[in-house]
Amino acid sequence: MLRKELKMQNFIYNQPEAKCDFCKATENPHPDYDETIPITRIDIGKKRKLTLCINCFFMHKECSEKKGHPLIAYLSKLNNLSLILDKSNKKKPQTLL
Repeated sequence: MLRKELKMQNFIYNQPEAKCDFCKATENPHPDYDETIPITRIDIGKKRKLTLCINCFFMHKECSEKKGHPLIAYLSKLNNLSLILDKSNKKKPQTLL
């Protein structure tokens, strides 16, 4: 069962090899900081966890609230779509233009 609410989200700073599962960012885009991207890990159910950068977290949180969906369910659906697209992309032969 997916949790409906998230409590205050904790972010991890300066973690080596930090990478967002959605935008694939690794470096902090803020010009004043020379560090890896701040990330958080979110349990989306069925023993699956997502790693999100601080930017993606707040963007998806806002989108889920606008649509009236719980954040965990929203992220789970996005993750499933991403997995389907990745799988279908791997099946297609690479073509050169």
